[in-house]
Formats: sequence, C-alpha cells, structure tokens
Amino acid sequence: MFYTFEDVVRFSRVVRGFPVDVSEELRGWRWSEYPVVHVSSVRLGVSDIAGGFCGSGRFVYLKYVLKVKEYGVVERVEMGSFIHKVFSETVRAAKKAIYMCDNVYSCDFKENFESQRESVFKRVSGGLKSVSLDRARRVFDQLWDYGVSAYTSAYMKVKSMSPYLSLDGAASLIVPLITEYPIDGTLIGLTKAIRVDAILPPSIIVEIKTRETKPEYDVALAAYAMAFESQYEIPVNHAVLVNVRFSGDYSSFKVYEKIVPISDSLRQEFIDLRDKLARVVEEQLDPGFPDKCDPECPYFKYCSKERSRD
Repeated sequence: MFYTFEDVVRFSRVVRGFPVDVSEELRGWRWSEYPVVHVSSVRLGVSDIAGGFCGSGRFVYLKYVLKVKEYGVVERVEMGSFIHKVFSETVRAAKKAIYMCDNVYSCDFKENFESQRESVFKRVSGGLKSVSLDRARRVFDQLWDYGVSAYTSAYMKVKSMSPYLSLDGAASLIVPLITEYPIDGTLIGLTKAIRVDAILPPSIIVEIKTRETKPEYDVALAAYAMAFESQYEIPVNHAVLVNVRFSGDYSSFKVYEKIVPISDSLRQEFIDLRDKLARVVEEQLDPGFPDKCDPECPYFKYCSKERSRD
C-alpha cells in the first residue's frame, strides 16, 4: 500500500512471470480507430462505468438524464473516501519529511514525519458527516503508523545505498508513489479530469478499494490504463488493485493485493460498457432495475421507493 523502491522491483519480477499479449488495436493510443474510437459526445467518469454499484447502468440514467440528487452519505462510502484521503496525505507527508531535511544523512526523517500527524488528521477529517471523529481517528492512526513504519524502514535502507544521494534522488526511491495522478480521458470517451489513486514507475497504475472486490474493478483498471496510453502512448500491461479491509469495529485492518493483467478481454469489456452507457444518456433510455440493488449505491433509496410503487 505504502510502496517503496523495493515494491517497484517486486512488481516488475512478478509481471515478468505472466506476460500479457495486447492487440495493437486495443491500445489507448489507437483512440481514433475502431474499436477504441468513441463517436458519442457523452463523456462519463470511470466510476460511472465501472463503479460496481449498479449492474444495469440505471445509476447513470438517474445521474445524467433525470439528474436525481444523491440520497445522503452512506457511512461506508464516506469511510472509503476518508481512507483514500489518509493514504494520499500520508504519502505526501512522507515526501515532505524528506524535503524538510538539509541533506539525506543528517536528517531525523521519522521525527519530521510524526510532527505532521495532528495537522494531517485535522485536514483529512474536516467535513465528515456520517463517520464519527472517534472512528476516523482510529482508522487514521492505524494507517498513519503503517505509513511511518514502511517509509522509515525505506529511508534507512536508501540512506545506506550511497554517500552521495540528493534529497530528490532519495525521495524518488523512498516514496516513488505519485498519488491522485491526473489523466485526461477525453480521447477514449471519458471525462477530462479522471484521477488514478496512484502511479508507480515506470507506469504501474495502483487503485485502492475498501469495499468487497468486484469484477467491475478490473474493468476500471482497464479504463485507466487505456486513458494513460491515449495520453502518453506508453503501454500499460498490468495494474495493481489494493483492497484495504478493516474489521467491523475498525480496530484492525488487512491489505490484500492483486496484480491485474490489462488483457484484450478487459479492454473490450470497458469499451462495450462505455458505449452502452453513453447510449443510455444520449438516447435517454431507462435500462431498468438491476437484479439486485447495492445498499451503498447513492440512489438506493430512490430506486427502492420506485420498486415499492410497482
């Protein structure tokens, strides 16, 4: 989760063990040609297409056609958003702890890191509606401590690698993650400002999920990969899905990691879903209810009321 230079090497070794062949016509940089080309003017977000909330796509119909207002904030959804913020801010604090030093070798990295704890918590917990501050604090401290441990260990290893490291060079090894990485998705029919949870060099997309894993999450990774390819013309053959699962009382957590090959079938599934949901908006077609509604869907109450009237 809080990845270092050692994880970059580890991922590279793993993906070499199961290479994936990707057809040239399904690369993101072939955005102007069939089947990647998007002829509709409708631009959707990755979460609209592969958020895992709605099997039928009615989510998109309600959001963009009927413009139904979302019903409140579900605690687990808000907690998921909070965990993402903590992850991003912990990574940023680790980088700041390095740049607070005059040089790599006379630096109290851990003290610099820990000195930011309270200010970061205040920043990420502001505006919470359904998650209590007590519960937020419990989650924050566990993730923060995890980050401090991972990056302090990486700092000690990197510092011993060479007596001539610059701060910038050390930072790139200790904290190679770039969080909230922006990608312009318009070339492949997505919105302009999509954001990947993190990027690891050279081009490893990292997505963090806090709910039960769903097949749609792999499709979302394909969407991000193709958007990245369309913008930078750099191939993305694998991505990492990180599932952060807290216990029911948020007193402990586990991190599960899955390396996902961005195969032809995943790419085609994204294209098919993108085109199907764009038609829903463009032609104002109600696709109907899914077989089962997700209680965490922001339109769950709205659809439940409609179902009860039928």
